[in-house]
Amino acid sequence: MKINFIGVGAQKCASTWVHRVLSDHPEVGIYQGKESDFFSTYYGRGYQWYEKQVGDTSSVSAKGEISPSYFADSDTPGRVFLYNSAMRIVLLLRDPIERAYSNHLHVVRQGYFAGQKLSFEDGLANNPMYVEQSRYAKHLARWFEAFPENQVLVIFQEHIRDNPQIQARNLYRFLGINENHQSWFLEKKVNESVVVKNAKLDLFIKQLGKIGRYVGGKRIVEAVKNNDLIRNLRRNHNQIELRQVVPPMREDTRSHLQDVLADDMNELLSQLNLENLPWQSWLALQDRSSKDQLQ
Repeated sequence: MKINFIGVGAQKCASTWVHRVLSDHPEVGIYQGKESDFFSTYYGRGYQWYEKQVGDTSSVSAKGEISPSYFADSDTPGRVFLYNSAMRIVLLLRDPIERAYSNHLHVVRQGYFAGQKLSFEDGLANNPMYVEQSRYAKHLARWFEAFPENQVLVIFQEHIRDNPQIQARNLYRFLGINENHQSWFLEKKVNESVVVKNAKLDLFIKQLGKIGRYVGGKRIVEAVKNNDLIRNLRRNHNQIELRQVVPPMREDTRSHLQDVLADDMNELLSQLNLENLPWQSWLALQDRSSKDQLQ
């Protein structure tokens, strides 16, 4: 059975939530590592390798994986179409400026950007992909060139935050599976803004989790992760809130990014046939536009 759905990102837009609410659905077979990055990074390994990553899923109707690297990669849409022209595409979006800041926290947490100066502004000067990944309309245009709109589901992270049950049902319906399934992860939140003090301890805990999932103990692994003792060890003794280390975005930076991304947000409205977007950045643009018209 060919893989018939993929989550393509964007990065830092609730892909973990989508992966989790699909992982425990009995009609879904999904790559447990979440990100295979086949079409963007490992395309040269071929389809056989790709399909093995998901494993034996003969009893399911929806088979897929989620790789946020796909959305902004210019080669991926055509490669996906060549593999399966009926592929269903799940795209997650959030306020593009908040996404860029979250991207920065992720880069700092991973250790790709380090030193005494860890402000968002320093990271922005260091990494042009902060903004590039937030040009949603630019990248979505390539996906719409390859696939019809009815094969692309767009979900806003803000809607997941406000009503996760409705968004899960929309996702299940799009994939043609039982939409009444109640995932254990439905109301959970992923803490994206922490950095570990002891990398070896954190790696050890993660490796135990991978081994547990590999041998079929996914529910046991999740139960252990939610154990009060383990949670206390990780949260209180081995984690630092990144927002205590990384300063908030400056308001002049926010205004600048609103200007930089204004045309892209307007184009996205047209692509999705929407009248507004559920983002503070979009509302701020509208307010500024109204004030300019009154002057």
